[in-house]
Amino acid sequence: MKNSKNVVFALLALFCCTLTAKTQVSGEETETIIGVFEGFDGEHFTFNYTNEENEEDVVLFSKANSEVLEKFNLSSEKFIGKTFNITFITETETEVDEDGDEQEYDVRTIVDLELLD
Repeated sequence: MKNSKNVVFALLALFCCTLTAKTQVSGEETETIIGVFEGFDGEHFTFNYTNEENEEDVVLFSKANSEVLEKFNLSSEKFIGKTFNITFITETETEVDEDGDEQEYDVRTIVDLELLD
C-alpha cells in the first residue's frame, strides 16, 4: 500500500516536471509596457505608450489570448482611455508577396493584461 502511494506520487511529480519543462522550452520571451487603450479597429488593438526615448508612440497588437479577451472585452468602448500593464510576445511571420519575394513582419500578441486605473 505504501509502495503504491510512492509510485503515484513519483508519477505525479514527473508529470508536473514534464509540463513545466515543455512550457519553458516552447515559451516565448515576453515584453511588458504600460499603455493607454485607444480602441479596436476590427484588426488591431491599439495602445499609446511612452517608448525608450521618452516619446509618445503607438503599438498595435494583432492578437490577444482568449484569457485576456474573456477578462477584458476590448472590442467594446468600455476600456478606451484606460491604462493597462500589457505583457506580450512578438513573433516574426513570413509572407510571399505578388512578386514571389518573402516579406517578414512582426505579429504582436497580448498574453496578459492588467488594468491599472
